[in-house]
Amino acid sequence: MKAIVFERPGAVEDVLQYQDAVVPACGPRQALIRVTARVIQPADWLFIAGQYAVKPSYPQVAGFDGAGVVEKIGSEVHGLEVGCRVAFRSPGAWADYATASLDRIYRVPVELARQLSDDVVCQFALNPLTAWGLLDLAPGGAAQRILLTAARSVVAAVAYHLAHKRGMVVERLVRSENGYRLLDSEDQTLGVGDTVSEALAKTAPYNIVLDPVGGPNTLALIERMLPGGSLFSYGILDDRPIEIKASTLLYKSLRWQGFGISGWLNRASPETLETALRECWALLADHPSKLPVIARYKLEDFRMALSIARKSAGEGKVILV
Repeated sequence: MKAIVFERPGAVEDVLQYQDAVVPACGPRQALIRVTARVIQPADWLFIAGQYAVKPSYPQVAGFDGAGVVEKIGSEVHGLEVGCRVAFRSPGAWADYATASLDRIYRVPVELARQLSDDVVCQFALNPLTAWGLLDLAPGGAAQRILLTAARSVVAAVAYHLAHKRGMVVERLVRSENGYRLLDSEDQTLGVGDTVSEALAKTAPYNIVLDPVGGPNTLALIERMLPGGSLFSYGILDDRPIEIKASTLLYKSLRWQGFGISGWLNRASPETLETALRECWALLADHPSKLPVIARYKLEDFRMALSIARKSAGEGKVILV
């Protein structure tokens, strides 16, 4: 088979090669998948650089998230059959074939199959489930005020839809040409500023903040939170150190929690996961625009695909087909 492989950590331009590779062996609780589409995610850059939570095993096939058709199942696999269409998340997605564990394979519902393109299916395993998982951990209830940062992202788009449906008051913080802009649910501007603090200065404080950015701006987010509020950090777009006093958290009784999709999936009950899968598949079938795609490239054209993905600035994903 053909695959995009790297044998040492580094920049994608320096270490990735399109080459022949051995079709991976299928373990007892795995499935072998013929991959039909793969999405380029921020986590892929970190994985290739050796800076992600999952570490490469060299020689390593790049990529995590994909869509495909099951070609073979392990001896202990139940609920999947050869020929069924799936989404999956597993190291090694940027290849003709990949293996994934049963608990990271998501069968496309038969009744929704015609509505769900590979563009949507290959993105299912990460961002939609991340959005659902974040709101699963967040304190619920109508009229809760929730702020989504980096709000042009796919996670924010899905979280917005889910939170709005639950009756929460959703506001979104986005980067603008000259700084930051705060938007309400109708895309009306609530605040602008050169800094996060300035953009949020005139808004009411928040019960919940979902933030994939991190860095020093985290302090500005905490400043605009209600006592007893919850801040969920689920990304490291800015991984610079933060200096914070214990009293800042203590006096407001704030909850500050990191979120990783693998940890949430491992801890969630079967009933919770069943609900999450059902709701996310249905949402994406009805609103595929929540997962926009700006370009598609063949696997061998990965260098051009990565160049476009690096410049995309949140407009949509680049897909390898």
